[in-house]
Amino acid sequence: MNLRHLLIILLAATFFSHSFAQEPTQSKTREEVLNMTMEEMSSLPLEELMELMDIVGVSSIEELYDLLLNKNVVSASKKEESVFDSPLSTTVLSHDQIIASGATCIEEALRLVPGVIVREKTNGNYDVHIRGNDNLPSKNLLLYSENMNTLVMINGRPVFNYSHGGILWETLPVSFEDIDRIEVVRGPSSALYGPNAVSGAINIITQTIDYNTPLLSGNFNGGSQNTYIGDLALRKQVSDKISLGVTGNFETRDRKTDEIFIYSRDGAQLSVDGENVDDGYFTLDEINRMRSGEQEIWPPYMVGDEVYDIYKSFPNPERSKYRYGVNGYLNIDPTSQTSINLMGGYQNSEVMTSTMGDVPTPYSTKIASTGYLDLRAKIHDFSLQANYNGGTIDYMSGNEGFELDNEQYSFLAEYNKTFSNLSVRPGVSYQSISYDDSKHISEIGKGYLNQKQTINIFAGSLRLDYMPTERLRLVAALRAEKYNNMDDVYASWQFVSSYKLNDKNLIRAVYSRANQSAFLVNTYSNYTWNIVNMEFPRIMQFDGHTDNKLKTMDMVELGFRSRPDKSILIDVEAFYNRSKDFVALAPDMTSLAVFNPLEVIAETQAPDINAIVNLSFQNMDLISNQLGASVSVDWVLSEKLMATGHFTYQKTTVDNYVPYSRNEILGYQATIAQSDPDLMAKIGQALVDYGTGVATGEIDPTQQTYAVINSVSETPEGEEDDFEHKATPSYWGSLSFSYRPWKKFEFFPQAYFYGDQSFTNQYGIIDIEKSININAKASYKATDNLTFFVNCRNLLNTEKTQFAYMDKIGGLYLAGLSFKW
Repeated sequence: MNLRHLLIILLAATFFSHSFAQEPTQSKTREEVLNMTMEEMSSLPLEELMELMDIVGVSSIEELYDLLLNKNVVSASKKEESVFDSPLSTTVLSHDQIIASGATCIEEALRLVPGVIVREKTNGNYDVHIRGNDNLPSKNLLLYSENMNTLVMINGRPVFNYSHGGILWETLPVSFEDIDRIEVVRGPSSALYGPNAVSGAINIITQTIDYNTPLLSGNFNGGSQNTYIGDLALRKQVSDKISLGVTGNFETRDRKTDEIFIYSRDGAQLSVDGENVDDGYFTLDEINRMRSGEQEIWPPYMVGDEVYDIYKSFPNPERSKYRYGVNGYLNIDPTSQTSINLMGGYQNSEVMTSTMGDVPTPYSTKIASTGYLDLRAKIHDFSLQANYNGGTIDYMSGNEGFELDNEQYSFLAEYNKTFSNLSVRPGVSYQSISYDDSKHISEIGKGYLNQKQTINIFAGSLRLDYMPTERLRLVAALRAEKYNNMDDVYASWQFVSSYKLNDKNLIRAVYSRANQSAFLVNTYSNYTWNIVNMEFPRIMQFDGHTDNKLKTMDMVELGFRSRPDKSILIDVEAFYNRSKDFVALAPDMTSLAVFNPLEVIAETQAPDINAIVNLSFQNMDLISNQLGASVSVDWVLSEKLMATGHFTYQKTTVDNYVPYSRNEILGYQATIAQSDPDLMAKIGQALVDYGTGVATGEIDPTQQTYAVINSVSETPEGEEDDFEHKATPSYWGSLSFSYRPWKKFEFFPQAYFYGDQSFTNQYGIIDIEKSININAKASYKATDNLTFFVNCRNLLNTEKTQFAYMDKIGGLYLAGLSFKW
């Protein structure tokens, strides 16, 4: 189906019920009108819109729509301003817009945001990237497909995986009943929000509790694939100074299969019960009987009193997602200039998603149980935020060393002072991030960290916002970070200029830099893997480095924002990004070794020669260059119909690209080591040295059961420049309509589309074909307090893989209700 056919389908579906009757509305106050959503306003007939114009004192319907079309945003500049005036590429998703769209989780709702590419891995589990630039470096672990470039926050509180890097979306404790809006800032934003806002920042802002907030509200839906999703909120404004609330949410989903994909990691033939099989999907029982060459592919082992096997790794292979969360709110406003907001909560989750390690399958089960406490206070122009995040996360269930306890403390203090046309905002912050695996391993040495390890980040920031004229605005933001494990001070910045050509057109330019933080595993790894399910190598040693450079991105962006009519908002942004200092797990050295030296010396056994591999998390010479542009349009076509669309095109090329996987480099080193003409002499000398060490007590044969023959650290040549990186599709976008033919009925069709992709990891290249997902939600408002709906995701049931190696995503058909009292 091409885009023209898609437009015809959507437009026809949108206008099919245009002749339905309409109902009158009750009179409203000016404040109530200003708090109306675009969807509510679009449901009204012309004569009632005229009444609302009189109430708020505008002279045209277009001006009335403009009150809602031009939403306010905070995240772009840390002060409230309209989206039109925002100096950065910014999008705001309102609560009502998210609910109307039929999105079933926060990640899916982000498909409505320009420049954000969202791909579904398994039912309800998504990969989210701002402007792509993903799967870098390629030909490496699947881990590097995770989004390590975007900072996600809840009310400014970072929610980020500092162990490996990335976002664990399922561990967010909030859901739709908590959310007032989601603000997305595209482009490097570390100067505003700290490390990891490399490609941008997503700030989830919770609802303000006031006298207009319903006491009880909720949203529930369920349907195919055993999918059930719900939210419930109980909130009250107790007095003019105090409000409180509690919310809860749950989500459970199944896959369409209980099989998982298995690939041969070392090229050896896979077999089940003696019958050869190719890479593919298998049941857990089949995998339990599977061999790779002469080795069991998933041999069981003991961790304390617990058996770690394939059933431990995948306790619920038929389940895609299970999670629940609770949140509590207490807001105190002692004076008009003072506010105190306390928020805390807990979540528990289990998901089937992509792996972060190196196992025979691209799947893994992540299990998390975490809690948080967040305090925000504002006294006049001074603001303070302090928070705690903690709990246990098992990144790969059933794989020793991946379960970690975490503690994260953050503190931020800022002061905003305005002098006429200049705003000055200095700030200081501190983060302490600790992860500990020692309680979850059978003995020290079996984990990556093997103890509690900590990263501390001290930072100072300054933001200047200057308007020399009514039309010209100049913004400069600077931040300096000092880490406890490296000598360098990292600077990030943001220089912005915007100019209003007139009240309807604005141009802007941005130059910014942002950096990742250090990650715990990258920094402190010290892990020896005695491999039992691969024929080669026998041992892998993983090491971290405290002196790696942090990944940085520099961006130049030009933007144009136009309101040719008060019912239309157009935003165009063109960007160029350059990223460097990627950190990845890469080979250092391959060593041949004799693994039964005492038996060989005693001439009771022939030499068992295999390899010891040393790898480390190290900087790569890789440089990514990305050139692209996004266009978005919000258009109120009539009092009944609103259209929203966005389209992004990009091209990514990389310099210093290494066209070899980790295993190919290790094989190259092993070949050189094995072809050494002096190999036999070196074997003899290694055995003599080993025997001498045992005899003198310098070597404990119970701890070191191998004698190193020789080592090779050479790598193959052939780096490439200007290599086209195709893991991010060259284009993607969305088109949606909000149509209310009469007050009680709303229809929201949406199409999300993307182009071809070519994903590469160390075990292969996966081509993902272009696709169009058509979604639709139809709602019927039975009363002012009760709404029923049907919700179809992937209406045409295309059954396509959206993310490498993961499930084919078919249709999801739901029905439900929402209420408020």
